[in-house]
Amino acid sequence: MSTDLSTSWSRHARTYARLGAPFTGYISQSLFHTVAGRLPPAPQILDVACGNGELSRAAVLHCLAERAASGHTGGVVATDFAPEMVALASKNLGALDAGDLVRCEVQDGQALALETASFDAAFSAFGIFLFPDRHAGWREAARVLRPGGIFATAVWRGPNDNALARLQMGPVIAALPARVRDALPRPGWLDIASAEGLEQELSSCGFSEIEVSVFDAVLTAPTPRVMWEMMRENPGTGALIGSCTEAELAAVEQSVLSTFLAMSGGPDRSLRFEASCHFAVARRS
Repeated sequence: MSTDLSTSWSRHARTYARLGAPFTGYISQSLFHTVAGRLPPAPQILDVACGNGELSRAAVLHCLAERAASGHTGGVVATDFAPEMVALASKNLGALDAGDLVRCEVQDGQALALETASFDAAFSAFGIFLFPDRHAGWREAARVLRPGGIFATAVWRGPNDNALARLQMGPVIAALPARVRDALPRPGWLDIASAEGLEQELSSCGFSEIEVSVFDAVLTAPTPRVMWEMMRENPGTGALIGSCTEAELAAVEQSVLSTFLAMSGGPDRSLRFEASCHFAVARRS
């Protein structure tokens, strides 16, 4: 992946940890617990695009509990291509006092520097689906899994099924100048926003026994302006508005804030977004 993209996500890391991770972290931990009962004793677990380590936290706690109960010792490797995300994950997971049971590494999920067939389970919560080369990410996750190993991922559903995406991005797109809006490419991840599309793509990249289910949650933002500032800093939204002039950006901000104010009922009141994603659980073929 590009250095610019890595730098953008590193810049966003602390804001994400403060405002986004409590929400996506809940979903990520739920994803882990969805398959925890299927893990073998002393599992070797990989987290691809770990962010600040919320899914890895659940994995480490699983391994610590197993070690206390049976003496079996698994391990967790948390990876992300953004160094600042890895630094935050290392700090957060270090608080668990797990020693060498866990390690955090800067890794490009499209080309992992990890041995083939070395993990029992691999996870990616809202990670691989946004990779520039998504197929390479899925294939790498399959490559490092042992035959029959478990893979689990979380992917946002499209705007028609996901109010979070619709209400966040609707006022942005509506206020963009035509020259910017008309030049926007169709987001590639929409191809896997449906259960059928996700299952088909995973099947083509080395996975079988694929199960796709819907998982719903609610994102609560402290105020409309805090939500807008987080969106503006996010590398995904930032790419949409990056070519706007100052006046055009002000129009987008006004569109977003007026929508959010109507939802919250006031500038100092919180607002809630219903969100929906797919959990996909599969085996390496």
